[in-house]
Amino acid sequence: DDLANKYNLYYRVHVQGIGWMDWAKNGETAGTTGQSRRVEAIEIKLSDDLANKYNLYYRVHVQGIGWMDWAKNGETAGTTGQSRRVEAIEIQLIEK
Repeated sequence: DDLANKYNLYYRVHVQGIGWMDWAKNGETAGTTGQSRRVEAIEIKLSDDLANKYNLYYRVHVQGIGWMDWAKNGETAGTTGQSRRVEAIEIQLIEK
């Protein structure tokens, strides 16, 4: 169990009409289901033990904009307050 708590991937999403939701981890659902609400942005980060060894880069394809610049290690990818949905995401884990 210590190993499971030591190595985690955390993420949260900004959802239409709600805003930033709580952090989820390791395969938990981020966002809503059955409410027809769009995901507008995402933040992803590694647990400290992983963050010491790796950088996590990610970018999103946003409605009406296309691929946005790369974000990393907990930064925001996407838009807030523009009513645009995230349509795709690309993630890379790169050793430091």
